[in-house]
Amino acid sequence: MINKLINPIALGTALMLASAGYALADSQYGYSTSGTNVTAQANVKLSVAVPKLILLRVGSTNATIDTLSWNTTFSIPAVPTAPVVGNNTNVDWSGAAPTSTLNTPAALTVYAWTNAGTGTLTCTAPTWTPAAGGPANTDFTVTVTGSLPHPGTNLACGAASATIPSNSVATGTWAYSLASASAATWKAGTYTAQVTYTATGV
Repeated sequence: MINKLINPIALGTALMLASAGYALADSQYGYSTSGTNVTAQANVKLSVAVPKLILLRVGSTNATIDTLSWNTTFSIPAVPTAPVVGNNTNVDWSGAAPTSTLNTPAALTVYAWTNAGTGTLTCTAPTWTPAAGGPANTDFTVTVTGSLPHPGTNLACGAASATIPSNSVATGTWAYSLASASAATWKAGTYTAQVTYTATGV
């Protein structure tokens, strides 16, 4: 039996180079006594690590959360008459139900980017406070301009998903609209909710 002795100097050098982060190549030799061509090869492995990144912006930057506000304005028929703040105010009311209008908040600018193979954008349907008496998520429609789709046509969200292209900035605007015809059925009060959008890179 032949015992193979490990050269402690060579082993120590190899371990030192490996621990220092140096790339280690292999080695070969070619040898001929007849004058034929000889070859020797050495291989080096290459590795490039690219972290996965995803970015999403809806409206303002950093920690600022934009608030979109709708205010209902009533009109009392038959004149029509716009109500003013006060009590016991005379009005020429015909007996028909009042009509209502809503303002339209400014559209939000949106951006998304990822270097993931597949990027998706989803949203979570908001929960309203108070829970009853006001608008429903399906009353809100979202009109899109640009290259970043909204996940669904309204705030019901559900399983609807928008695609974020890889290594290309998707941008545009989302304009939120609220159906004014529904306002006449809501109870008086201030209703609040928050939509959460989630961008995912796979």
